This record gives sequence, C-alpha cells and structure tokens, in this order.
Amino acid sequence: MTALTINARYKNRPLTGVERFAFEVEKQLRNRKGLEISEVDPGRELSGLKGHSWEQFVLPSRVKGSDILFSPCNTGPVSVANQLVVIHDAAVWDYPEGFSRSFGTVYRNLLPALAKRCRWVATVSEFSRGRLAEHLKVPEKRILVLGNATSSDFCPPENRTSDGPPRFFCVSSLDPRKNFVRLIKVWEQLRKSGKLPEGTTLRIAGGANPRNFSAIEFEDSPSVKWLGRISDEELVAEYQSATAFIFPSLYEGFGLPPLEALACGCPVLLSNRASLPEVGGPESEGAVIYFDPDDESSMGSSIEQMIGFSGAEIDRISRKAIERSQKFSWESVADRLVTALK
Repeated sequence: MTALTINARYKNRPLTGVERFAFEVEKQLRNRKGLEISEVDPGRELSGLKGHSWEQFVLPSRVKGSDILFSPCNTGPVSVANQLVVIHDAAVWDYPEGFSRSFGTVYRNLLPALAKRCRWVATVSEFSRGRLAEHLKVPEKRILVLGNATSSDFCPPENRTSDGPPRFFCVSSLDPRKNFVRLIKVWEQLRKSGKLPEGTTLRIAGGANPRNFSAIEFEDSPSVKWLGRISDEELVAEYQSATAFIFPSLYEGFGLPPLEALACGCPVLLSNRASLPEVGGPESEGAVIYFDPDDESSMGSSIEQMIGFSGAEIDRISRKAIERSQKFSWESVADRLVTALK
C-alpha cells in the first residue's frame, strides 16, 4: 500500500485550469487500489505570502514521515523531499510581464529549489518539460509528462446545428500572453471591411472588461458580446453552439480551453505556438485550423476560412475534433502518475 498525502491548498482557491487539474486527478487517485489517500488543506483561502507560509511551514508538519506528498498546483514545501510536485509551465521566466514583480520573484526562486529537492517533478506537456528543464536546471529525463484532460461534462450536443449567422467563441484574459488585444483588433478589421456576414458575433467569456481595452474602439460593436464570468454549464453550452472556438494565445503550458472545445465537437481555430499543437494534433488530422498568432492576416484568414465552410465541412471538422479529444483522459493522467509513484 502506497501512502499518499495530497497538498489540497487548491481547494480554497478560485477554480482555474490548474485547480481543475488537481480536482480531477485527486478524484482518479481515490478510485485506485493500492493507494492510501489523505489530504491536508488550510481550511480557508490563503493567498500570497500567507498561502506560501502555510505551505512551507505548516503543511510539512502534517505529512507523515513515510508518506509521499503530492503537490499538484505548481508549489510545495521545499523541506519535503519525498514529494511529487506538478509545475504546469515556465511562464514566470518566459513571460514575466504577465506577473507582478513580487509573484515572479517568489516563483523564480522557489521553483528551482523545489525541483532540486523533490524526488519527482512533473508537468503537463512536452513543451513545458523542455522549458522547465532549462529554467530549473534539471535534466529533462527527471521531469515526468502527465498530460491533461477534460471532465465528462464537456461533451457534444445531441444535435449540433449550423443554422443562423456564424458565432465565434473565445475565453478571454488580460494576460499579455493570451494575445487577446490582437484578436479584437483583427475582428474589428474584418467587421469594418465587410468580411463578416450580417449577424456574425464574437462571444467572449472570462474576466476581461472592455473598458481595459480603451485603445481599441470596439466597446459598442454589435458583433462583440461580453459574457463575463460564466459557469461550467454555460461554458459547455457556448462550446456546443459556437461555429468555432478561437484561441490566439502566444504561450500555454498545455491549453485546456481548446481541448474543452474539441470535446464538445466545436471546430477550433488555434495558435500554432508553445504546447498548443500537442493539444490540436497534426494539421493533417483535420481537428483544428492553425494560425500564426503574431500575424494578423493569418488570424483573420482563419476566421474567413471558417465562415466560408459549408455545413457538411463544419460537421466533418466537428467529428475530427471529437476524435482528437478522445486521445486525452484523466484515467491516463492518473496511470502515469501511479506508475511513477510505484
């Protein structure tokens, strides 16, 4: 029997991709034979210095000496060597402008010390493994690639229709690496040049506020619909009803939203950067349409290409999208993790 203590600090934080990963993996581990699972959490949300202090000084005292500590959300206590820590990406080095100075300083010092101390280091993509090996100064062979997946809630609709004007969907963020400003600029260029059919909309979910993009005059555009933060049920509905999901990110450790869209049978227009081709697969598979996220004409052409597809062509891409998504599962992520632990 393998005794495993889970660093469950994530359960008191807002749900993002990293926390979703932790929830799903813990659920899988609890169904595995041969594992004795316990968890430790602070009981309330502790952000910033308070969270790190709990993790570094309180958590170690609550881990039994023979237990393996599983830290699934980027950080863990440096004092615990018998630990598997999942570091999802190397963005604090590769895109430092997306983080506050204090956050970046803490992580750029903490993560290398943690990686050298821990018995196992894991991540979620081959791209992240390469970038982390360089910044953490550890051999790539020491970093386990676990992958990522979606929950069963992300699934195709019973009947997918392409009636009505095209509807494009995206998940927004003000993080510069998400490249959202360029997407809006391209969209407005297409609209003003008459290349969007009457009624075509770009629906935006997430925390972005249009007032934060004051340099681009699009707030009153009838073709842009701001949804704000939405529930998982609403997110699934958007994927299922969209003509296509567009993801212009410059940098992702994995890229969960495109995989969620694929699982819902939604055609995906996808940046060809970082880990994203690992999610979308080879262009020859036909599950996604790639574009250069630095090239406005490339991004615009992908949108025009999707608008020009017939209903039958969209159905074909939708089927390919579902097939691609089925190559990812939480069961396989847990298999890799359990194999490493044993």
